[in-house]
Amino acid sequence: MRTLTVSATAAALLLLAACSSPKNTAAPAPSPAAPAQSSAAPVQTTAAAGKLTLDVVKSQVQPVFAKDPDCPKGEWVTDPANIDAKYRANVTAFGEYDCHLADGEMIPHRVAQAVYLTFRDSHTMNDYVDNELGIIPSLVDGTTVVVIGSGLKTVPTRPMLRSISQACVCGHVT
Repeated sequence: MRTLTVSATAAALLLLAACSSPKNTAAPAPSPAAPAQSSAAPVQTTAAAGKLTLDVVKSQVQPVFAKDPDCPKGEWVTDPANIDAKYRANVTAFGEYDCHLADGEMIPHRVAQAVYLTFRDSHTMNDYVDNELGIIPSLVDGTTVVVIGSGLKTVPTRPMLRSISQACVCGHVT
């Protein structure tokens, strides 16, 4: 009987040594005495997955918009001057994609064909969406909103928003 106990202990030590090997990157299982972790804990994701960022929007917008005859050239403007002063103080991140027909064109051919806004709080974001956007489709993720303009014939608004949502695995299209 004693030999069986030693063998079980030896097997447990070997298993523990194998689990703590530097090659194994999995987290060790919690000990029975450790408190159980809540299943509500946030899941860690990569930088692009799960969060609507301006970089994600840029990566989806530029190649699609460049194929439209009204937007062969485009530029991202990050000055929120076009945002109503009522909201501007609560904007923490802003990007607006303006379309040009040629390089060096002083006045854009199409203005604000994609707009990215992040607000300080959800109250301001909801107020902006309700009062400024109304029934205009948008992609909402937390306090971030993306709007696609309807001025490009080859860029359908809702499918473009869904494409951005799928790229970041985040948000919902209104």
